Amino acid sequence: MGVDPSSTSDIPMLVALIILFIGLYFRGLILWISLALALLYLYIFDRESIVTLVIYGFTASLLIAGYLRIKKGLKLTESRVNKDEFDLVLDANNLIGTANWDLDIFVNFINELEQDGFKTHLFFDHSIIRLLREQNLILDGETVPMTICRVLNRSRHNVTVSKKGHKADGLLIKYADRNKITVLSNDKFNKLEDRFYIQSATRLNNNGLIKRVSLIDGALTIM
Repeated sequence: MGVDPSSTSDIPMLVALIILFIGLYFRGLILWISLALALLYLYIFDRESIVTLVIYGFTASLLIAGYLRIKKGLKLTESRVNKDEFDLVLDANNLIGTANWDLDIFVNFINELEQDGFKTHLFFDHSIIRLLREQNLILDGETVPMTICRVLNRSRHNVTVSKKGHKADGLLIKYADRNKITVLSNDKFNKLEDRFYIQSATRLNNNGLIKRVSLIDGALTIM
């Protein structure tokens, strides 16, 4: 019984591919050494397959490079998500109202939370502009978010202000529900106007993620 010539002719290419894939696995200097060995091997035993090996090697390199880029991108995304995590979201207009519209009481409250290690994100209704104007806090050329960040010494990254004529409740509740973050507010979020996000508010309530805040002895206190 004779040996099939076609099966033996594939052996040099198979050996060369094994050498090449070992280099692709370890990469770096080993990759270049394995590539040189694979080419030398084919040059000796099967010169006609050198072009095929180069095509295979180039294709494999592109696939591996693409995989590494995707993996690196996922790691960067994960690090950004971790960086952006907050522990508490505050219904700022509601809490300032609870503090009888005294900004100093509200500032002391969020500062104490930060000092205790909580990362806070403040959600404001655009209507806060009235209080800022009454207290002459808005400088020429400033937007509402700019004024809030300056007055409260906050990063723009930690402040969300709703569009003019809209409340921030929907933004706050959906953000908290999506990220499973505790909400500080005295709003029950069960009014007719809350119908578009009432399911999210219900989930937060059922999981104990909406905490009430009261004014006790001149200070905002989580209940």
